[in-house]
Amino acid sequence: MKMVYITCNVSVREPLISMLEENGVEDYQIIEQVPAKNVKGTPRLNTAVWPGHNSSIFLQFSDNERAREILSLVREFNKGAYNENELVTACSWTLDEYFYD
Repeated sequence: MKMVYITCNVSVREPLISMLEENGVEDYQIIEQVPAKNVKGTPRLNTAVWPGHNSSIFLQFSDNERAREILSLVREFNKGAYNENELVTACSWTLDEYFYD
């Protein structure tokens, strides 16, 4: 079981969500207006000096291979980034439990 965490500039959130849904992702959680300093690109701290913000997306998968597929799709998505500020950051970790009953 895997948790996938994605963070992206709000400017690419909708295309990213569309890509996920087109590839069968049906459940996810979004946290809006996330101040962020990423490895690449300028900080987005929602201030006058560093305007903008990120969105964070959480996805849970009971199938580890499916999580790897989604991470691969995110890597492909990044190839279309206009600049470093549009790069999507993603990571995953193992879940001890995942249930919805």
